[in-house]
Amino acid sequence: MKYKVSKWIKKDYERAAFCLLVPIMAVYYGWRMFALTPWYDELYTYYYFISRGPVYAAIHWPLPNNHVGYSVLSAFLDLLGNPYIGLRGVSFLCALANLILLFVIGRNWLGRGYSLIAVLLYLSVGLVNQLAVQGRGYTLGITCYLTAFYCLTVICKRERVPGKYYILFALALTMGLYTITSNVYWVVPLCLGGGLCLLHTLRLEKREQRERRSAGKLFRLIAASLLAAVMTLCLYMLLWLAIGSNLLVKEEGSPYFGMGHLAVIGKAPFGAMGRGIEYMLATPYIQSVERKGFVLRLGQWFLRLLEQYYAGWVPVLLFALLLGMACLLGLTVRRMKKKEGEPLFLPLFLLTGIAGIPLLLLLQCALPYYRVFAYGGVLLALLFAFLLEKLAKLAGRIKKGAACRLGKAGLILAVLIFAVSRFVFGGYQGQYGVREHQIQDAFFHSGLVREQEGKKLCVTDCDQQYLLKFLYGITCENTQIEGAEVVLLDKRMLSPEFDEMVWEFYHYYDTIPWDYIEGSMTKAYENDGFVLYTK
Repeated sequence: MKYKVSKWIKKDYERAAFCLLVPIMAVYYGWRMFALTPWYDELYTYYYFISRGPVYAAIHWPLPNNHVGYSVLSAFLDLLGNPYIGLRGVSFLCALANLILLFVIGRNWLGRGYSLIAVLLYLSVGLVNQLAVQGRGYTLGITCYLTAFYCLTVICKRERVPGKYYILFALALTMGLYTITSNVYWVVPLCLGGGLCLLHTLRLEKREQRERRSAGKLFRLIAASLLAAVMTLCLYMLLWLAIGSNLLVKEEGSPYFGMGHLAVIGKAPFGAMGRGIEYMLATPYIQSVERKGFVLRLGQWFLRLLEQYYAGWVPVLLFALLLGMACLLGLTVRRMKKKEGEPLFLPLFLLTGIAGIPLLLLLQCALPYYRVFAYGGVLLALLFAFLLEKLAKLAGRIKKGAACRLGKAGLILAVLIFAVSRFVFGGYQGQYGVREHQIQDAFFHSGLVREQEGKKLCVTDCDQQYLLKFLYGITCENTQIEGAEVVLLDKRMLSPEFDEMVWEFYHYYDTIPWDYIEGSMTKAYENDGFVLYTK
């Protein structure tokens, strides 16, 4: 067995290096999962959805930033009893799955060694690393994207394709849209790229008078895309029914006021659905902006997005991106003229994927959150690995043999050093939210679990409320300080001059009963942001 393993490693250094990289990243992601305090969006998701079970998470959507599909999957993991696994376990598994999927895609379309380069470049993307194990649906969205991408690589490359790849493609699109509706930014270019690739192959088959298998593939791909649209619609219909019936039974002017939710759905399903749709459209996930001057704002937004990818490298990144897009366009046109089929796949998908972002934003006239485009790290990694491969082949025409192999090894080492330096000096290891970390620190030093559990608690802001549920399983709705035995105050609440609106606060200086705190409580702990009082 030892001989076989060593022979396998000698035969494929790239695969061996990747097999070493995956457990290293598993340890790193595992550390981040437990070491970093959840920030507000994660805590809100856990408090209102994940902790209340899969069924509740599947039919509730009170705010636009709820990632429904992620909450449902996480709610199952939360049944294991560990809040960190419940909140971030799905993201942890998806982060590792993304490495494997990207490596497999690279092995199919890039030369030996360059799929490892693509993975290293992907890992060094700041936005990817920050979202890797967060309790949100962005990493799951990348998994859906890569799964659909992989299915298309099979569909567009093989002569005969099993039906399971079309089904998996439809499921990936459905879960992506069910998790985050803004994943439409990658769904549309991906489907378009697959259609264009198959249309080009069909044209070649027609000219060469071969069997037109691509026509059947194209038909099945369109059917799979339509199936995904129908399944996504059905899932959102459940949300619309739940939201609409909940609103109708609570509105005093409604003829269904006071009735049960199921009774309303049974009597007026379309009315409930329409009310739910109206509510969701009134609170959109991404707000449109004024069209005047939008192109300039889009350019500035795009530069800031590149900063989210590789901070400090924006000029180099912009130059490489523009050069890469020009090369992709020229290569695509050249291969279409040469009547090449399969070699067109990767350039065409990279071209439609990257160009699709500004084009869709121009049509929508919107500037979404940068984290929606975390999947752009996949496109950049594949694009730069593809360009490096082409440059290496060009250089290989000049120098061949050992010098060429040594050059490739040096290139991989340079990319590895770059990726490691991004982890060490890129500021990736800081806390997501300083305020939430300070609250956790105060709770820990208060001996809440060891000594204070069971005492009457009070929350003075929503972050405290959510962290109590996440860290200790304590649901505290009490915001009245008088009578409480544990009170944590933000230091800004201590100043009578502070009157800025802070949406997390339940109290300000004027609403705090200082006579009770100063007369009945003692200061137990203090950090940079908070003061803890106990009785």
